[in-house]
Amino acid sequence: MTAEDAAEHRATMPAGTERFLDARSLAGDHRRLAQLLKEGMSVLDVGCGSGAITRGIAQAVGPGGRVVGIDVSEELLALALRTHGGPSNLEFVVADVRRHGYREEFDVVTAARVLQWLADPQAALAAMAAAAKPGGQIIVLDYNHTLAHWEPEPPEPFTRFYAAFLAWRAQAGMDNEIADHLAAMMAQLGLLDVRQERQIELAVRGDGDFAGRMALWPGVIATRGHQLVADAMISESERGEAGEAFERWTRTSAQSQSLHLVAVSARRPTRPD
Repeated sequence: MTAEDAAEHRATMPAGTERFLDARSLAGDHRRLAQLLKEGMSVLDVGCGSGAITRGIAQAVGPGGRVVGIDVSEELLALALRTHGGPSNLEFVVADVRRHGYREEFDVVTAARVLQWLADPQAALAAMAAAAKPGGQIIVLDYNHTLAHWEPEPPEPFTRFYAAFLAWRAQAGMDNEIADHLAAMMAQLGLLDVRQERQIELAVRGDGDFAGRMALWPGVIATRGHQLVADAMISESERGEAGEAFERWTRTSAQSQSLHLVAVSARRPTRPD
């Protein structure tokens, strides 16, 4: 199995992860994109998942705009259609980011938390740039997983799980630090006006969304954790212990969680006159 095949296999969203995807919003979870959208724009949302952010994009560009959400998962797109389908300016299409077939059609091409799951994110980014009109914007939001931080330190069963999660990703050729490599990747493609904006997902005890944001990792352990077990990265007992320990720590001791994302935007060159 090639690294690309391994990454594709491991990136498959396990059942249950859709509830975390559908809890996201354009304003709260893709802020840089929200700032750039204007009425009447055409937007391609790559790796749209269950469509929550995509629906927000369609609302932002209005009935005069056009929004296409693509994803490789037929199951997630079926959920997107059921939950968010309906607006005439919104379409969901089963397509791969690297082989979607769109050329110079969109004012904005975006991907949020998607390229981290690919063994060849540069090829995907090139395909995204090809879908943008000359002068169009490419906007990518992703994680540097190595900079995740918790206060105080989480219990050892969880830190062992997290280390195994990063190793499992790296084995498949996924870049755990991709957020901090995006700007250079865009520059290598000849994109212009590259801009980085760090966007920390911060959860602090006492905040109204603290419990919801902290629930991310028990959710990962309960879903992707089974993939780690199947790939012999951890045992089933270690997976269960990690989830229980993190949930107990969240209830009793956790004070904060910082997940590091970077939003990087750039512009496709216009054609010479």
